Amino acid sequence: MFKFSKRKLTIIIVIILILIIVLISSGSILIKYFDIQKKQINSNFILETVNLAPINTIDAQKIVSSQYKSNNWRIKISKIHLDAPIIEGTESEILRRAVGHFKSSSTWNGNVALAAHNRGYKYNYFAEVKKLELGDIIIYQTEYGQRKYEVVRNEIIKETDLSCIQNTKENKLTLITCEENKREYRRCIQANEI
Repeated sequence: MFKFSKRKLTIIIVIILILIIVLISSGSILIKYFDIQKKQINSNFILETVNLAPINTIDAQKIVSSQYKSNNWRIKISKIHLDAPIIEGTESEILRRAVGHFKSSSTWNGNVALAAHNRGYKYNYFAEVKKLELGDIIIYQTEYGQRKYEVVRNEIIKETDLSCIQNTKENKLTLITCEENKREYRRCIQANEI
């Protein structure tokens, strides 16, 4: 049917062999590429899973409890399994280790204002405060004694709204934390002494 010279036939065979080699090489390269992609996807999934895994609050409490047993300045909220030490100040270094106390607010009489992280750090003490409802109880403990507060407000406020941490004649407890994915807002929980 087709008549080829020996030379043409040799050229065709060489081209076919080159194509086969190229296809085999491409196939192994593709297999390696997809294998690498699969490993990257799996490792990213593992990393995301680890980063997104909910923090076991009770385990965090055990760690903190042993680290801060001598610290009697504490906040306790049984509804969200919180028992955390309080340290003076709201600087970043303090909030990485404890609940911070706003220096401009009272430590006993009047409005006691506290802040803490709710995600993204080793200790996210206020991770669950958004779940607090009217009537929930918060215990505030200092060297002066212990007071119980009842939640009366759980709202989102503007970051610039500092009215909630101003001193009051009534004994109040104010908790401030960031609002997820809303940089210009904060979560504000206020409770009155009972």
